[in-house]
Formats: sequence, structure tokens, C-alpha cells
Amino acid sequence: MRMRAILPVTAGVLPLLLMLGLPAPASASASADGAATSPVTGTCIGQIHYTFDPPLRATPRQTNTSWSGDYSCSTLPLIKTRTWHGTFKGSVKSVTGCLQASPDQVLTPSITETDHWSASKGGHPAGESTLTGTISTLPREDGTRVAEWTGTVTGGTWFVGHHFNGNNIYSSLADGKLCLAGGEIGHNDGTAVVTFLPL
Repeated sequence: MRMRAILPVTAGVLPLLLMLGLPAPASASASADGAATSPVTGTCIGQIHYTFDPPLRATPRQTNTSWSGDYSCSTLPLIKTRTWHGTFKGSVKSVTGCLQASPDQVLTPSITETDHWSASKGGHPAGESTLTGTISTLPREDGTRVAEWTGTVTGGTWFVGHHFNGNNIYSSLADGKLCLAGGEIGHNDGTAVVTFLPL
């Protein structure tokens, strides 16, 4: 009989605390790093791996470019610091080769990437984001290896509706010589940065 009386009282405590603006008990709220709520903004820096199928060559052809990697992230300055980790992946089909026709060439109108976020402490899942945007160039091997990416977070549980800016830079540029000599390139690695802007 006493157990039945405790249950209604417990069920009413959390809403009352939230209405008063008081913190919920530790068992009812997630830790700062592992919270399921999205940060208000953030910058993520990571490593990226590209795969080209079929391999890139000097003459453009229909190619499936896939990428994946991982991020280390933190909130922007002047905001309470929060850190987390992320993994990402995506792919796009386009007619492309290893030589870039123009520094501002837009090779695809829309690229979508799926990002999965996890807490810095403990590594447990904390959220996900679907990033959709345009990219100035796909990774090429001609030595101009900065690809700028801008768009909006169109889905998921973190950063939905936020605009983002990013860039990808190859860590290896020597393969450009291979392509110019008629060789083919099946993969490459580099660095990736993405910044989520406040709403």
C-alpha cells in the first residue's frame, strides 16, 4: 500500500522542478557531455578518407565518391565549453576526374552526409545530424585541395535547422603528379572541418 502512495508523488516531482526552473535530479537528467540535447553551436575538426569508384583519372567519367571519418568537437568561444566526438559518412555520384576545370566549379548541387555524435566521456551515443549542402569542388588531385562546403542540417536530433560551413583539405598532394602522367587514383586522405552556426 505504501508503494502505491510513493509512485504518484515521485511522478509529480520532476515536472514541478522543471516548472520552477530547478535542476532535475542526476538520475533524471543526462550528464553535460552526454546530454541528448544539441549544443547551440560548435566546431569539429577531423580526419577524412575518400574512395573513388571507379578510380579518378584525367578524363572525367561517372564516379561514386564516398567519404568517412571522425571528428573531435567543441562549442565555439564565449559559450560554456562542451566537447563531444563524431563519426561521419556520405557518398555522391557525379561526372568527375582528377583535374579541376575551375577553382569555383560546383560539381554537384547537393551532397548529404550523416553524422553520429557521441559523448566525450564514456563514448555513448548522444545524437545525429543530416547535413545537406553544396560543395565547391569534389576532392581532386591537381594540387588545389581545398573543397568548401556550405548548407543546412536537414534532419537528425542535433543542430537541425542550423547552417554550417566546412572545408576538406587533402593531406597528400603528390598524387596529382600521378594523375597528370595518366595514372588513376582510388583513394586519398585528408582533414575535415565543419562549423555549426547559431540559429
